[in-house]
Amino acid sequence: MKVRQIEAFRAVVDAGGITPAAERLRISQPAVSKLIMDLERAAGLELFIRHKGRLIATHEARLLYEEVDRLFLGLHRIDRYANDLRNLKTGSIHLACLPSLGLRILPELIARFVMEKPDAKITAHIRASSKITDWLLGQQMDLGISMLPLDHPSVVTESLVKVDAVCVVHPTHALANRAFVTPADLQDEPFIALGREDRSGQLIGRTFEEAAAKVKVKLETNLSETACQMVASNAGVSIVDPFTTMHYRPDRLAVLPFRPSIKFELFLLYPALRPRSKLLDSFIDALGEEIGRLASAIKS
Repeated sequence: MKVRQIEAFRAVVDAGGITPAAERLRISQPAVSKLIMDLERAAGLELFIRHKGRLIATHEARLLYEEVDRLFLGLHRIDRYANDLRNLKTGSIHLACLPSLGLRILPELIARFVMEKPDAKITAHIRASSKITDWLLGQQMDLGISMLPLDHPSVVTESLVKVDAVCVVHPTHALANRAFVTPADLQDEPFIALGREDRSGQLIGRTFEEAAAKVKVKLETNLSETACQMVASNAGVSIVDPFTTMHYRPDRLAVLPFRPSIKFELFLLYPALRPRSKLLDSFIDALGEEIGRLASAIKS
């Protein structure tokens, strides 16, 4: 049996005759008749009884039609799914993101993204950069957003954004109105440090060492968000990424430039051993636009 024969059979049953079926298929009546006869020969069944110029479907034809209709409905679903894939309305993305973007900025972006693509599924894991690189090396994620670039043939690394770290103090603190803050300004302050295993903490620690300045580490955390909450509670001062500070009101947190500049660079990591989907490319475009907008707001 051939697909064209089955199409002709379905059209004849639906339309009720050879002539309307031919019009529906946009072929001649003799061509439809031949397709039906060929199908009967291939199936070994009498599908229609010819009576006074009309075709009457047999019992076997009705049963065959039910199966054919299910087949065509399945093909329609496949066609619709392929169309959704083309138009970026469906698919899935597994991503891992460091906390500075993953706790607030990424969830808001994902919420807007899936509102436009309700059949798309996004799974987001918020982890430290070291864990993200492990996942990407294992080809376990479609996308990683990390502070650790990877020089490995199985991972593609692209720069997402580079921003200056900022100093955060309580609004009532004596440093709150400074134009900028230096390592020397923080030597006698209770300091809330980011863990040394974190890339941010390493960069901050190196800057203080180069400035020959020592800080009193009173508290330590691996999350900039936690550090900001502690500063807002007047537990000390800290240095964090600027993205985390954007959701705090000025009456809760004073955000100051830090000198010398500490550059925090974020990277996009992709598994090199599998191609990126159109849906993922669309999400990356949206992410780039959002981060670009936020970076511009930080600089202004």
